[in-house]
Amino acid sequence: MDSFTLLLQSIGFALAVVAIIIGIIGAFVPVLPGSLLVWLTLLVYTLFDGWKAVTPLTFIICTVICLVTGSATIWLTLLGAKTGGASGKALLLGVLGAIVGFFVFNLIGAIIGYALGIIVAEYLTHQDWRLALKASFGGLAGWGLATAIEAGGSLIVLLIFIWRVLAVA
Repeated sequence: MDSFTLLLQSIGFALAVVAIIIGIIGAFVPVLPGSLLVWLTLLVYTLFDGWKAVTPLTFIICTVICLVTGSATIWLTLLGAKTGGASGKALLLGVLGAIVGFFVFNLIGAIIGYALGIIVAEYLTHQDWRLALKASFGGLAGWGLATAIEAGGSLIVLLIFIWRVLAVA
């Protein structure tokens, strides 16, 4: 292998690692795609590498990890809110609140908007602050857990990727 090819491979590897790290950060920052960016980076690298470092089996394993952890934001947030007693209307208002909040105050605004959306909807439905707060805290707990799971899954994919590339090098 000539030095120019080695240089290009090293640059490609470094860019892929940076993109995956940005994907890990995306687990915490809603505007970044998170697990999707991690998976796309892995796919692009694998296609350019010709499936040498990342075998089809490794790619399938990483795909499953990205699917489960990337979708955790949806199912754990909903599960947490439902466990806390939130209605479908409250969940919808929570999501709308998160979107509005994100555009006003970024990540903190999204979290506050989500919580307030659930509180308002549940209070309007039941006229009980205790039930509204319980539903909101359940949703926030689910969101927090989902964030940790997505970041952890993305980190696992990064470690698998580095291990496979270094094993072939």
